[in-house]
Amino acid sequence: MDGLPVIEHLERADWNFARDWYHWFFFAQPEKPERAILADPMAWYSALRPDEMGHDAYDELVSFIHDPAIVHGMVEDCRAGIRIDHRHDREDRDDGRKVHCPMLCLWSLDDDLEQIYGDPVAIWKHRADDVGGYGIKSGHHVAEENPTALAAAFKAFL
Repeated sequence: MDGLPVIEHLERADWNFARDWYHWFFFAQPEKPERAILADPMAWYSALRPDEMGHDAYDELVSFIHDPAIVHGMVEDCRAGIRIDHRHDREDRDDGRKVHCPMLCLWSLDDDLEQIYGDPVAIWKHRADDVGGYGIKSGHHVAEENPTALAAAFKAFL
């Protein structure tokens, strides 16, 4: 969802990427991102709305973004892209390894993935034998912003 192989992002990075996806490089720094997020988690995640994701899910997420261990885990996921994931992506690409099972590629229409890179399905077709997908009306947090459309996509795919 809303992603490409990390190496694709990094090899295509330009000033637009640096401006709009700066957080990748910020999150790669030790300790600073956690301190920034935990100083005011509600400001950092201000785009999330209880009316979009449901009040129970929103309340749960609010508790998570105030938990230092969870915030650290979230940031570590981003750090991995800069530290090691890109190397694994490059090795897989260079060795011709592909995803062989059917793959569903979904992305948010109100974020910039498609605007920066073009058709995500076309990019994934270089990495997977059987890939299809489409954009969903949402921002980057697809599951939180449009869970109904996401569930419908999963149901149709499965």
